[in-house]
Amino acid sequence: MRKTNRALNRARRLVPAVALTAALVAGGAVTATPAFATAGPLSLTVHAPAVVGFAGGPVEFTEHIGNPGDQGTSVVLDFEIESDLGTPPDALSLDYFSDMTGGWLPVDLKARSEGNRMVNAGGTGKVTVPAGGTDVRLRLGVPMGKPHDGATNGGTGPNLAFRTAVKGWWQDSPVEPPLNDTHVINVEGITNGVSGVPATAVAGGAPIEFDAVLRNPTPSAYTNLGNVLFTDRHARVEVRGADGTWTVLAPVTTEAEPPAGFYLDGRNSSAAPGSSQTKRVRVSYPADMQPGATELNPCVFVNEGDGMPFRGTTMCSPGATVRVVAPEPKPTTTPAPTGTPESTGTPAPTPSTGSNGSNGSKPQLGGDAPAAQQAGDVTRAPAASAPAAPAGDAPAAGDRPVGGHLASTGADSDRTGLIAGAGALLVGAGAGAFFLARRRRTS
Repeated sequence: MRKTNRALNRARRLVPAVALTAALVAGGAVTATPAFATAGPLSLTVHAPAVVGFAGGPVEFTEHIGNPGDQGTSVVLDFEIESDLGTPPDALSLDYFSDMTGGWLPVDLKARSEGNRMVNAGGTGKVTVPAGGTDVRLRLGVPMGKPHDGATNGGTGPNLAFRTAVKGWWQDSPVEPPLNDTHVINVEGITNGVSGVPATAVAGGAPIEFDAVLRNPTPSAYTNLGNVLFTDRHARVEVRGADGTWTVLAPVTTEAEPPAGFYLDGRNSSAAPGSSQTKRVRVSYPADMQPGATELNPCVFVNEGDGMPFRGTTMCSPGATVRVVAPEPKPTTTPAPTGTPESTGTPAPTPSTGSNGSNGSKPQLGGDAPAAQQAGDVTRAPAASAPAAPAGDAPAAGDRPVGGHLASTGADSDRTGLIAGAGALLVGAGAGAFFLARRRRTS
């Protein structure tokens, strides 16, 4: 009997405890969770780009936050970008993709100096990390200013130190162990240059031809781009199109720049990531350009100011020197005069002009003529031996011009005829005197 009462009392105490436990389980008031139902430990893997383009567009990449547990959690990402001390404002940009808004949001970067380095720091908003982990999309750029307001000096150095830290969403819920990562990202720029430039150009002559190459080795896209070739402002610069036609480029000058800039692709052009463009260019210089050396200098401008050419982030490359030479002088030829005597080793004398009416043009004399006649020295009869010529008659033989009417027997025949004529006159005069004297005697 006593044993039976003890069993009943034990049963009475056990039933309320079991009933209470069943009621608590049915009401969901059990807060204990198994040990594996935790968020962590988290992990961080950063897939940072190796290169970003100087003054180019942003480059997208991801950071993976791993969560091996079966419970989600929330975190924030803090960033620090370390660069050269001379980094100007608005030189860096960082965005993250927000799942809450479904778009890109900027990270508000605050700059501070640390020794000889500049640090831009900022963070994201709330980032949910579900069980199994998530990827956070980021994009980093070095725009060197705002659109159409690029920095004209300063830089970010050859590389950036990019640091990421994962922190709890609540200040009293730090991530343990701490998650940090640092990557070095190189900064490279777009370049242009010239190749195959001839060493000389003739002023006023044919143009010289060469290639102008624009290379973008970076993963950044470039917009608001000016691909410019500088040379003498009086030069004529042409670019060959895809259809083979040549287009004359307008020179752009400023008061501060003696040379002119020629936009090979126009203003506000673009260049895709990892691209290379080659333009065939020809340049000619005016005929009145002074001989000497002139330069061909290629430069790239990014985010030029509106209406302000050549003001923006500037990257120039080594150019080429061209020596402008004067054109070759044209050969001058003197035409041979008409009727020039054949060469006899003695220059032909210049005949005198006088009453004989000679025009200075003398034909070649016969080979039998005396040397005096070949030299133009004509012997005349003495004036005392020649009778006076009646008015209107032809001039005496000694006064006639020497020309092509000379006989081939030489000047002796002319002298003999002159003497014979004078002798005949004297004989006639003597006969007349003899006849007059005889008539007087007869009478």
